[in-house]
Amino acid sequence: MIKTATLEKFIQISKIAGVDQYILVDQKGNIAAHDIKDSERVARMILSCGQNSFAIGKTLLKYVVFSRQNQKNIFIFPVGNYYLGVVKQTNIDNFVLADNILKFLQDLLKTRS
Repeated sequence: MIKTATLEKFIQISKIAGVDQYILVDQKGNIAAHDIKDSERVARMILSCGQNSFAIGKTLLKYVVFSRQNQKNIFIFPVGNYYLGVVKQTNIDNFVLADNILKFLQDLLKTRS
């Protein structure tokens, strides 16, 4: 379970350039935090895709991107015992968004220590 203070810092992810929507899901599919439409359906998708993708890539995989025709690509990041799903805004490059999120997560881990 994520501590309340950490969760309060985590929801700042919505302010990162390029983040349209986000969802944080635990290993059982429970939603820890979100700012996303149809959160229950998306939580199941993020959990399933996250588990399968990271089972293949193990610890070498930093994130997975699912490209969508509308350019609102979906990113999945492993975050401890959680999966973070992010829907990208159309006006930002995939690599820029991924880098912004990875930096945010690293900074979050530093403040927890």
